[in-house]
This record gives sequence, structure tokens and C-alpha cells, in this order.
Amino acid sequence: MDGGNPVLKDNFGKISTHQRHRFLLPKMPAPIFRMRVCLLCFSLCLAFSSYAQDSTVYYNASILVAGATDQTPFWARANQNGSVPLNGNYGLADIGLYKVYNPHNPRIFQWSGGLQGIGSYGKTGNLFLSDAFAAAKIGVVEILAGQKRMVTGLMDTTLTSGSMSVSGNARPFPRLQISIPNYVPLYITNELVSIKFSYSDGYLGASDVNYGSTPRIPKTYFHQKQLYLNFGNKSQRLNVYAGINHQAMWGGELSTFQLYKLKPTKAYWYTIIGKTVDHRKIGNHFGTIDVAGEWKGKNWTWFLYRQNIYETGSLFKVINFSDGLNGFSIKRNRPTPKGSSYLAFHSFLLEVLGTQNQINNSPLSGLILFEKGNYYNSYIYRRGWSYFGTGIGTPLLPASGSTKSDLPRSNAEFSNNNRLWAFHTGITASWLNLKFAFRGTYSRNSGTFVSAYESVKQQGSALLTAEKNLKILKGCSVFSGLSADIGELYPNSYGLQVGFRKNGFLD
Repeated sequence: MDGGNPVLKDNFGKISTHQRHRFLLPKMPAPIFRMRVCLLCFSLCLAFSSYAQDSTVYYNASILVAGATDQTPFWARANQNGSVPLNGNYGLADIGLYKVYNPHNPRIFQWSGGLQGIGSYGKTGNLFLSDAFAAAKIGVVEILAGQKRMVTGLMDTTLTSGSMSVSGNARPFPRLQISIPNYVPLYITNELVSIKFSYSDGYLGASDVNYGSTPRIPKTYFHQKQLYLNFGNKSQRLNVYAGINHQAMWGGELSTFQLYKLKPTKAYWYTIIGKTVDHRKIGNHFGTIDVAGEWKGKNWTWFLYRQNIYETGSLFKVINFSDGLNGFSIKRNRPTPKGSSYLAFHSFLLEVLGTQNQINNSPLSGLILFEKGNYYNSYIYRRGWSYFGTGIGTPLLPASGSTKSDLPRSNAEFSNNNRLWAFHTGITASWLNLKFAFRGTYSRNSGTFVSAYESVKQQGSALLTAEKNLKILKGCSVFSGLSADIGELYPNSYGLQVGFRKNGFLD
């Protein structure tokens, strides 16, 4: 299954027993449920009312069946927006309807919206809305309400192992967002510098906590802001990018900071500005500082990028220049001639991810002693950096429930493996009217500082997919995939999936 809607892709886990049973939508507060129902009705009405006006209504649908010798192999489920079950044998269907912006429409005001429903059945059934949003764009500014598949950071979005902050690995969560989603030139720079940004707040639901006056808080929130600059323009071969993103989980401060009686409004403000209270930050913070360079050649585009991790947890600060994601990709600029039968490579990617250090070694932090981090884990929230039990950031730092049962783990941690070196590659190619894609990762894993492994655990994971377009039903495709996990981190497993896909614009 594709990791995201191909039209919308470049835009900006374990579920507990009481949350999952056959074909039951997840429990949520009444206001959130009503908001999703209103967005559903609103988007459907507007989509069909605009059907006669232009061809910006887009649909997609797919169905697949999959089997595996053990749990679903890593690359068959990672970066799939939380849609693929961990159970190795399942069937899955999804259908989506989207109204996208018309790039040829000169109007200042436009709207968009989308709905994506996903259902799966394996050991248990699951049915949920992945996308359910409505958005309005006034000039270059967009306002969005609802849940939409998104990624954060500079990277190759098609083959990456996953962005460090928000990777598209977990389900989208409901949010309100204001943004400039595409780069807009700054007039004072003679269009040599462009800017884009976003500011949003989302809702994650209830969370178990490790300490405080109650073991569970009813409401947890997700705050995010990001700012990126592009030095260059479309007419230039060289473009340089730089930016920063900041995310924070917060909520329940009346229970976890009882002495200070922090009301939600004050706790929210302290989360935004990163204020310290009693030597602790309000909320669990994570982000990256990104830099990238892109060279547009005659036949290929070359892209080099780096995501540098910074973390400001409640008990520590980590500004670490040795941990982060490094990537290099090349992409063919022009498609191969229609009907070509020879083997043609379209893109190649190589990434290296390092998170072994997690030591604060920045003299700018003002700390006398170096302190250790604990990426994707929180000393307050047991959920860590996750939504519905699936990690929000890179899937290479996995949920404890997906690793081998004999590895050390702590009930207070979301992930029992956040110290690793990983080497990842991806390739896309075509041959004889078939489209191929390969993802492969080798990692050396050391656990966490709390749940350290006795020795380094080596792991290899791979996925090879093939897809062929058909002429029936006015265009559709069949696809298949072979996947495997071999090593000491996940149970050894081999998987096969076969599916059918159709998408396009309504005429």
C-alpha cells in the first residue's frame, strides 16, 4: 500500500484492550467526534457541489490481502499512517475522496477537503478515518481543520526511512493549523529568498502518566510550529534550504505540576515558549534543525540533507550535533518515453541515521554537567512520541510491542530501542511496463539508557514492490510486494501482499 495520497504527499500501536474491538471507531470526546462528523458532511457537500465546476475532485481506492510467517515485516507497515496491522495476516481496504486546490484558478480564495476511510481485518477488525479535513486558502495563507496526512522536515519524501519529528508513520490526529504551505518569495530579497511556515495545535486523547496525583490524564495535546527558508528560485540550478521545527506534547499539568496549579491556558503558553518550571520544561519537546542543498542538472536532480536533533525533555536538555538523519538522493528529471521496455532507474536514496549519543554536549546550554536524553520517551507520558501506539517520528525507533519479547523493556517507556545506527537505501525503477520500488535497512541497535541491550542487536529489513497499470476500468493497477525481517530486533518474518488500486480525477 502506498504511504500516502500521491496528490497530497508533498504537503506540509499498540491499542489497549479497552480501545479496540471489532469495527469500533476509537473513543473520543463528544466535541472532537462532532467536529469530524461536521467535516465529513461539509467536505462531501462541497466536493460534489464543485464537481460540475472543475476537475479538482480526486479519488483513490485500493484493496489488498497480505500474509506473513510471523508479524507484519517492518517495511510492509512502516510509514503507512498507522493503517497496516502488526498481525501478519490481514485484509485491508481504503477509499478516499479529495477536493484539491486548482493551480490555474486566479481567485484569491479557494478551499480543499478530504476524507479517507480505512478498514482492516486480521485477528481483530479495525475501521477508522485517516483523513478528515477541510481547508481554506486566502492568497498564500491556508487555514486547516481536521486530520490530514503530513510529514515534517527536509528529506526525500518518497523513499526516506522517515523524518525524525513527524514521519507519516502514525495515524493523523485532529488539529487546527494556519500555514503558508508552499514557499513564497520575500519581496525585499528580489525573490532570492522564499519562506514557508506552519503553526498548529492538535488533540491526542487520554494518556497514562508515570507520576502525579492520577495514573491517567483525560486530555493530551500536540503543539507544532515550523519555519523553513529557500535560498534560490525555480530558475536557478542550486537551491539551499534551512529551517527548524518544534513539537511538544502537553496536558494534565494540574496533576503533574500540582504545587504550581498550572491552568491549561498558562500551561499552553509555557509550552509554546519552552518555559522552565522547577528545573523542568512544561511538556515533552522534540524537534530538528534542518539544512539541505539541491542541484538541478539536465537529466537528474541531486538532493543532500541533514536533520539535526534537539530535545528539551522535562528533566534534561539535549543539543547534540552527532545525532541526526543524513540523506542523499538523485531523481530523474524527465519520465522515460511511453512504452519503453528497457530497464530505467528513476530515483536512488541513501540515508544514515545515528541516535547513539543522546548526550548534551553543547556549551550554549548553560549546563555544567552533560546530561543524557531519551528520544521518543517521556518521563511523564507513557505514550512517549506516539499516537494509537505507533511512533509519530521515524519508525526506526520502534514501539516496544513490535520488538522481540525477550529484549529488555520498561513499562514507563514507549520505545525500548532509541540508540542505534541505521543505514537505509531506496530505489525506484521501471522495466517492461512494470514499476518497481525497493527499500532496505540495516541497523545496529543498543536499546535505551534505561533498557540497555547486553550486546548490539543487528537487524535487516527489506521490501520489494512491483506495480503494473491496466487499461480496464478506465485505468487502474495491480501491485504486489515481498517483505522480510531478518535479525535480532524483530521476529524473523517473511511476507507477501497482493492488491488492486484505482485513482484519478473525476471528469
